[in-house]
Amino acid sequence: MIHTLKDLRERFGPAWLEQGSHFLKNHAAFIPQVQRGGALITALINTDQQRLRVYVRVHMDPGKEVQINGECSCSSGQNCSHVAAVLIKALLDKQEMPTEALDITEGRRRLDRPVKEAEDYPPGVHQRLIYLLHPDPADPSRIEVETRCARALENGGFSEDRNYEPAWAKRGTPPRFLLKTDLDILAGLDQGGEVKPSLKGKSGEQLLRAMLETGRCHLGHISGKTLRLGKPQSATPCWEVDSIGNQRIRWHERATIFLASLWCLESDRCTQLASDLPSALVEALAAMPPVTPEQVPKVTADLQKRFPVTSLPPLRQIRVEQRPPVAPQPCLHLSGQEMPLACLSFKYHDIRIGTRGAPLQFKDGTQVHLIRDEPAEQHCIERLISLGFRIHEGQSRVRATDCFLLADEPLPWLDFQSRQLPEWETQGWRVTCDKDFPHRLARPDHWYTELEPLGTEADGHGVSVGVVLEGQRINLLPVLVQWLHELPPDRRGERLDELIHEHGMIVPLEDGRHLLLSRNRVRQIVETLFELHDSKLDEMQHLRLNRFQLARLAELDESPDGEPLQWLGAETLHSLAETLRNIGAIPAITPPAGLRAELRPYQQRGLDWLQFLRTHRLGGILADDMGLGKTVQTLAHLLYEKEQGRLDSPSLVVAPTSLMTNWQREAQRFAPDLRTRVLHGPQRHELFEGMGKQDLLITTYPLLLRDQDRLLVQEYHLLILDEAQAIKNPKAKVGAIARQLNARHRVCLTGTPMENHLGELWSLFDFLLPGLLGEEHQFRRRCRKPIEKWGDEYQADRLRRRIRPFLLRRTKQAVAPELPPKTEILRTVVLGETQRELYEDIRQNMYQRVRKEVAEKGLSRCGILILTALLKLRQVCCDPRLISPEDRGRIEAGHSAKLELLMDLLPEMIEEGRRILLFSQFTSMLGLIEQALQAAGIDYVLLTGNTRDRTTPIDRFQTGKVPLFLISLKAGGVGLNLTAADTVIHYDPWWNPAVERQATDRAHRIGQENPVFVYKLISEGTVEERIQIMQERKQALADGLYDSTGAADPQWTENDLEELFGPLA
Repeated sequence: MIHTLKDLRERFGPAWLEQGSHFLKNHAAFIPQVQRGGALITALINTDQQRLRVYVRVHMDPGKEVQINGECSCSSGQNCSHVAAVLIKALLDKQEMPTEALDITEGRRRLDRPVKEAEDYPPGVHQRLIYLLHPDPADPSRIEVETRCARALENGGFSEDRNYEPAWAKRGTPPRFLLKTDLDILAGLDQGGEVKPSLKGKSGEQLLRAMLETGRCHLGHISGKTLRLGKPQSATPCWEVDSIGNQRIRWHERATIFLASLWCLESDRCTQLASDLPSALVEALAAMPPVTPEQVPKVTADLQKRFPVTSLPPLRQIRVEQRPPVAPQPCLHLSGQEMPLACLSFKYHDIRIGTRGAPLQFKDGTQVHLIRDEPAEQHCIERLISLGFRIHEGQSRVRATDCFLLADEPLPWLDFQSRQLPEWETQGWRVTCDKDFPHRLARPDHWYTELEPLGTEADGHGVSVGVVLEGQRINLLPVLVQWLHELPPDRRGERLDELIHEHGMIVPLEDGRHLLLSRNRVRQIVETLFELHDSKLDEMQHLRLNRFQLARLAELDESPDGEPLQWLGAETLHSLAETLRNIGAIPAITPPAGLRAELRPYQQRGLDWLQFLRTHRLGGILADDMGLGKTVQTLAHLLYEKEQGRLDSPSLVVAPTSLMTNWQREAQRFAPDLRTRVLHGPQRHELFEGMGKQDLLITTYPLLLRDQDRLLVQEYHLLILDEAQAIKNPKAKVGAIARQLNARHRVCLTGTPMENHLGELWSLFDFLLPGLLGEEHQFRRRCRKPIEKWGDEYQADRLRRRIRPFLLRRTKQAVAPELPPKTEILRTVVLGETQRELYEDIRQNMYQRVRKEVAEKGLSRCGILILTALLKLRQVCCDPRLISPEDRGRIEAGHSAKLELLMDLLPEMIEEGRRILLFSQFTSMLGLIEQALQAAGIDYVLLTGNTRDRTTPIDRFQTGKVPLFLISLKAGGVGLNLTAADTVIHYDPWWNPAVERQATDRAHRIGQENPVFVYKLISEGTVEERIQIMQERKQALADGLYDSTGAADPQWTENDLEELFGPLA
């Protein structure tokens, strides 16, 4: 007997006991319970680093000497410090170490005779008690018994089982499904005092027979075959070498246990074995621990001494080899035999061992001693755990390696194989996979996009997108369309980030493998072709796209995960995709020879871009800041088309009424070779005759509605919408008519493609490239709502990338180095009908008065009257409300065409960040402009001769608090330094260029770092335009109208009067 620690010290030595005491001191909390069943002690040790099972067998050998054999699942294997700690704890808990089983109680004695009782259950009772046997490979003299209960099914099987502890039968009245035999067996199992009942010795043999005779005994699991009592067989002993080179006696090819005699456990029977060896030797051999190579000589001598005459074969001689240290190779095996598991082991030299395996391995007749790199192994385990793996706690306690669970669903497994394993394999990991592993990953060779023409251009193209796997193309559009259609309608508006699993999307294959489609690639495909929400595939499982929608396929070439995309039947489209992704690499062309302007570098790039769009039959938005020359770039493009012989039908410009004459004047100035016709005026219907022979036709948005019948029948080479925000409302009738116009190419000109919301941008692109941004409800759901409501940067970036090739915008700041210090821009406007009528009425009246007074007094003495008459005409040009009711007579004041032009210009300028000085000679006009600004919600400051506090408005403007400064020429002509301004507007032209230059110089002077744009607003066909022409033609006369002080110069001529007072042109 072993009663004290002194007994252990004498038996094993002080060093061994010290190791156990040290471990117990530091880890006592991790050994919650030491279980003792007879001469067997078991314990489970859980620490932060490991989970260990310890078995200790205490028995007497034939020489009556106490033997202690301890086994542990740690790397040491036998009689380690963990075994010592368990023995010490057992002594401290019980103060005694037994060497034989407990007494047999009455419950077991009742089983001395065989049980022959019939299975006679009460009516309606279908529950059954099931006995499950679990042999302990570490202890051949012990077999655990597990009792379960389950409902018997008609097919002979059982329903889902549950635990039933032997002690429960003693609590009150036993359940009806327990027969008398069951009660006796349960009573016998409950006598050992063990947490898990086990069979040992003669009493265990009796219990085993009883359980076998019930017909409800199984090996390991209830789903296994029923164990029957087999016919006795003879035992043929041999020495078997285990995996680490130790030897055990083996009696049968199947697992054997020793109770009172030898038994063999097979899948469907339990058979008693008979041996010719003496029973004492059989018992000794069955209880003998494994024989190490070093113990072979001593054990052989002991056996020969105690049993000199036997037929026992000799022990094998095992060589021992010590291997040098080496870095381990991690080996991961994906197993599917029980459930999806990742089993980790390590290869040292040519030997592979599990995480729980001992550092001893048997190979080719040699016990190999390995030096394990435990930190490296632990690092590999931690890498798995960091990815969400957890150790499978349900695995057998004797499994040599740890197996890890990840998830029940396939996506995490597939993502692990797709993302992590390739990287780990490059780092030296060896990965294998069972064929029955349920989540095997198939890795595609590459992605592809295939394009097939469907007949005529109007029929469009059939598109398929998929992967190539082992040389075979798999079209994935059917899978994606089905997934989208299966989404609940109320979720289709959500961001795809919320609908696609974080690991991606899986596609099952016929051979049991799965394709894992990356989340980014699936999202890219669906968002690129987002009309999948509403479209059906054709009979070839293709998606039909028109030629404008094809342009969006260029986005597929921008791989989100670096995966290559193969283009099939779409070489031209692929080339276009490459160009669209590198829009800055568009080849330059030579400007047309007939262009009467020298293009600045950015304007040359604009011409190149327009030609690129024409080459690929695409449309676009030229969205340069105001004043950067959108008109001249477009005219250069048209002229180039004519010189290349492609302008075989007219091009049409649709512009606001205020810009109509500007187009005519700019065409005459920069491209006089273009045959240009303005379709405007009461007699315009005569102009439609022969319009097909023109190069350029100009009309207005109001006239587009009125003249639609005539305009819709003509085919146009290029359709240009100037200030295209006029069609920003997709439901507006003018936009619907514009979409119906038949043109080969379409271009929009606007400095503000979006003023209020993204729906306006969609409307422009629906005109230019129908389908590029999808249907309006799709765009609203997929782009507008996420961006405007949620601030979705991803969707905003997607939209930018999609429209980037088709929208060319240069700001004034971006091209500032290419601009001159000052750019003068003349903007003309046509008077409205009422304004024209008033102008003519006043002109005729004043002209008659002037002619009469000249006839009476002579030209040199009529200067004041002439100036008064010209002043009234200038006021009509500015705004009819400047004319007194007495002078207007019966004619209503009406609206001002120039004020309308101004209020069209200002919002766009302010949107561009312009800082504006607006000059007018008339303070009363500034008052009317104030009213319009207040109605439009535009902030401003004002400086006139009546302004007492000049400092405040100047400071507010200079510090950027307001974008607009209204200044009367008289108040702002001198003494101001407003270098914060970069734009000057002369609302009404000042006839003395010196005074006009003086006003402009408030912004364009020393200290100004930005180019300055100077706009002159001129009413077409009026005295304003004639003065402007005179300034250009007769500068001396214009300078003489006023000297620098504003004094009158009497040098008028009859021709000057006739020209200035001529009727409206």
